[in-house]
Amino acid sequence: MSTKKIPYQWVIVGTLWVSHAVYFLNYMTVGTLAPLIRGELRLSSAEIGLLCSAVTIGSMASQIPAGILSDSLGAKRVMVTGLLMLGCATVTICFVRSYWSMFLLLVVVGLGIGANQTPGSKAIVMWFPLKGRATAMGIKQTGVAMGGMLASFSLPALVLYFNSWRSGFLVAGLASLASAVLVLALYQEAGPRSVESPRPSTLWTPKTLRIFFDKDFLLLSAAGIFLMIVQFSFTAHFVLYATSILQVPVDKAGFLLGLSFMAGISGRIGWSISSDYLFRARRKIVLTWIGALGALVLAGFVPLSASGSRATAYIMSVLFGAIGLGWNALYLTAVGEFPGKALAGIANGVNFVIVNIGAIVGPPLFGYIVDRTGGYGESWLFTSLCMAAVAFLSLIQRKERLATQ
Repeated sequence: MSTKKIPYQWVIVGTLWVSHAVYFLNYMTVGTLAPLIRGELRLSSAEIGLLCSAVTIGSMASQIPAGILSDSLGAKRVMVTGLLMLGCATVTICFVRSYWSMFLLLVVVGLGIGANQTPGSKAIVMWFPLKGRATAMGIKQTGVAMGGMLASFSLPALVLYFNSWRSGFLVAGLASLASAVLVLALYQEAGPRSVESPRPSTLWTPKTLRIFFDKDFLLLSAAGIFLMIVQFSFTAHFVLYATSILQVPVDKAGFLLGLSFMAGISGRIGWSISSDYLFRARRKIVLTWIGALGALVLAGFVPLSASGSRATAYIMSVLFGAIGLGWNALYLTAVGEFPGKALAGIANGVNFVIVNIGAIVGPPLFGYIVDRTGGYGESWLFTSLCMAAVAFLSLIQRKERLATQ
């Protein structure tokens, strides 16, 4: 079908979907291949978690610059540069032999990911009106879940076939370079930037800064920290958990994680549609439900063991995916809407920096609890409490946006 017959805003969504699937495929290389990486480099659970945090450190460093540049110059240049950087760093990891060399390259991977997250959210806010925006964001964010699915289903099988975890990094890096070409060819900016976007010199005014110190924006950001702790702890450690506690082989553990991401696709669209049409574009009430239900599901992981029903493990993985991996689109919409369209890019950039605190501390802290206790029960309880905090913070948030958009 010719793209001329498709409203171009949906071509934009499709392009962003591919770039998001690819960048998260690159992120998930560490989590899905953790047992093999740990065996070769002789790492602890906490050290594996720190490798995942390296990606987040890089992402955190690039979020605000990416937001400023996407607001002033447009998203296209920023995303293409990020994907090229990401692909080159991931391919280079195939040739390193030391832990710290891998750590530093994963920081560069994170820089490239950050240069796609913020502009991608800005693009949806610019291309779509208030009603329907969360749904478009939800569809875009299913690309992230698809990247997780591809990593979970294919990378363990791929590396077992080639007998090297490095082959997984090579495939992910080459996919990133290809997606850079796709974005360069298809992405277009939404209207004249001079009308919609502020110049960099006007971004850091007292009025702008007050927005980011607003109590409700800070509550929204705090909820995001806890959501990131949960999501990134789960994706970093679930394969290790499944192989050691549930005693399933690494490819089956990857399949379970893939089911979670598959459910996350449904969750991202379902939560977004419910917010747009059932709750009339209200976001915080849906985030409250996500936090409460997520707390219950995570508590259910505590009694799981190798002697339990395999069906129970499948059900729990699917339930968590729909909730704990399904919140992103709704949350990003809420952040981008809070200050208005003109500042949507920088708002997402500032928010990403704040919430990535959770993505940095979550995986190593989860792993540290496992190392100290010798089991996963306390770690699952910790993440359950984090989701309960999300429900509470969303409940006490008063306003959702500063003006009608």
